[in-house]
Amino acid sequence: MASDSSHSPESSEEGLAIAARNFLIAVFLSGVPILAYLWLSVDMTYGSWTALGTGRLVGAASVPLLFGTLALYRGQQVIRFLSNLLESGNLPF
Repeated sequence: MASDSSHSPESSEEGLAIAARNFLIAVFLSGVPILAYLWLSVDMTYGSWTALGTGRLVGAASVPLLFGTLALYRGQQVIRFLSNLLESGNLPF
């Protein structure tokens, strides 16, 4: 019985590594602008991170996780979208 090379342990490990890389890149690309926005909001208006409220912090944390999950399935398409979004935005840094 011939073994299928697409189901070898090396190819599945490589696929997991690519998926993990896409997830982490998408989390970073979507998390940095959100963190910068929250940081500026805290510095300019609220005064402390606790004043933001749990709902706003949970929402801010869920956006990078959502984009990371999308990147698991759509890969480079999501990463390109986030990269283009960051390049076209007028970010304060």
